[in-house]
Amino acid sequence: MEKVKEKSNTGKKISIILILCSVALSYYVYNVLHTAPEMPKIDMDAYWGHYPLDSKPDLSIKPFYVEFSVEMIRELRNLLLHRRQFVPPIEDAGFNYGFNSNFLTQVLDYWQNKYNFAEREKFLNKYNHYKTKIQGLDIHFVHVKPEVTGDVDVVPLLLLHGWPGSFREFYELIEELSPKPDQSFALELIIPSLPGYGYSQAAVRSGMGPLEIGVVMHKLMNRLGHSKYYIQGGDIGHIVGSAMATVFPENVLGFHSNMPVLSFTPLTLFYTILGNFVPSLLVENEIYDRVYPLGKYFSFLMEESGYYHLQSTKPDTVGIALTDSPAGLAAYILEKFSTWTNPNNRNATDGNLLSKYMLVHLLDNIMVYWSSNCITTSMRLYKEHVNSKYGAIVSRIPTKVPTCGIKFKYELMTEPDGILKLKYHNYLHTTVVDGGGHFAALESPAVLAKDILQAITTFREFWGEKKPQHASQGNPLTANTVYEFSVTDLYGRNVKLEKYRGNVLLIVNVASQCGLTLKNYKQLKELHEKYTDRNFKILAFPCNQFNGQEPGTSSDIIQFINEKEVKFDVFQKIEVNGENAHPLWKYLKQVQSGTFGDFVKWNFSKFIVDKNGVPVERFGPNVDPIDLEPEITKYL
Repeated sequence: MEKVKEKSNTGKKISIILILCSVALSYYVYNVLHTAPEMPKIDMDAYWGHYPLDSKPDLSIKPFYVEFSVEMIRELRNLLLHRRQFVPPIEDAGFNYGFNSNFLTQVLDYWQNKYNFAEREKFLNKYNHYKTKIQGLDIHFVHVKPEVTGDVDVVPLLLLHGWPGSFREFYELIEELSPKPDQSFALELIIPSLPGYGYSQAAVRSGMGPLEIGVVMHKLMNRLGHSKYYIQGGDIGHIVGSAMATVFPENVLGFHSNMPVLSFTPLTLFYTILGNFVPSLLVENEIYDRVYPLGKYFSFLMEESGYYHLQSTKPDTVGIALTDSPAGLAAYILEKFSTWTNPNNRNATDGNLLSKYMLVHLLDNIMVYWSSNCITTSMRLYKEHVNSKYGAIVSRIPTKVPTCGIKFKYELMTEPDGILKLKYHNYLHTTVVDGGGHFAALESPAVLAKDILQAITTFREFWGEKKPQHASQGNPLTANTVYEFSVTDLYGRNVKLEKYRGNVLLIVNVASQCGLTLKNYKQLKELHEKYTDRNFKILAFPCNQFNGQEPGTSSDIIQFINEKEVKFDVFQKIEVNGENAHPLWKYLKQVQSGTFGDFVKWNFSKFIVDKNGVPVERFGPNVDPIDLEPEITKYL
């Protein structure tokens, strides 16, 4: 018995020792993971160009023009014409084995015979292009300055592309980011080609990773006269932007990312694995299925990261093949635009490429790579990133720069806000989109632009920028037209209805959880698309007064309308009945009273306002928007 007791006591002692060791080890690991490294000494004047060093470099900013030369076009068409016959795809393979060669033939035939080189050259030059020499390299950028009047602040935004993208990705986004009426700021857009991409010169020696590119981008902004600026980026643009926010916190006013991730830092892996066991502690419900189960998540990353291994080890070998073959270049790049937009596209024989993109737009991007011969140098950035001397260190250093992100459903990687806040200590807001993929600027420019504008508004409020003084909302007792009223949009901006003068208006109270929602939003979108070019506008006002069917915040409503791809104007949530009803709605009800009283009966009540700003028709929730077409057209 004494021996048994002695063994039992020994076992308890061993257990206690193991527990104490485990606690000590866990405490040590926790502290190691949470202890930020010191900022490394970064060479801010590293020279990346050819020697000998120019003692008096030309620092001027010179105009640049994209040119598709006759010789280049002739060579390209010849290579496309005399390409070898492709191996047929496996039956029903879709894109699961890579780019489907049957569909590739159609793409290349279009490129050779229907792609209008002169027209596309003119299109690419629709905005002003420039070059300037920084740290030995000619850096190319597109510069779009807004035309503004009055007390509108012009704020600089640096837009950073990724791989296999280029400055071309942002062209549709530029239009969406143009100045908005009654917005307190307008964006001056600086859109560079990263070194080694497009028309920016590549480094001639190793060592130029995302951090070093960030230094060049910071100097570009300073050369343009911007000591303080905002940054937006995705993919590699996110990595460069994040490094800039970390290294230049006194200069970066805000960082917006459409791929907000920390990548595979030890801390990220630790919490990602922890979240697999206790998801409620870490992961928001709305993104849970984008991260877990981990087996599925990591399996997808492994399957789609073969390119990453090649480009981070032997980029020049791959580059030789792609430089020599326009067919290979198109297949290699466009396959990413298919799968990274939605992994389910792999099951389609055409990769569903044309369901989201116009082929001419995709080929514009390919032409940037082909005409500049940059595919090899663009891929080298992956090797530089992996071998970076300071990149891994900087990625673990927290930043207090205010940060916002938007998470598209099919982004390659998704991380919970709890993880992001480990680095971005002022991570202010996330927008979760139930759709969209990796190439947000080209696929969903309207959705991305709304979120960028909202983020910059949030950043300005963070720094204590004064909001514009809102004008009186208007007096329903004395008003003669709707132009005498002001409303507030979803981003908190004051909007004077005077801006709609000369348009026929359809004003409607909306809700996102009503039984009438799907039909009404669908038909309102149809009306908007059909008549928006004929001086017709829809003004939608969310309201929660009818059975609580619009319970969300402005951010929730923004997410909802983004998912529905709504492009007509939606305003901040209001009341339409009672003492607190918005003055505009008091006026509408006063001029066009209902059958059984002035009050609005339910969601999706509708008022038509003529071109003089006078309410002329009123319809109840039971009248479908599309049935109003004859009434609308008679006032156009």
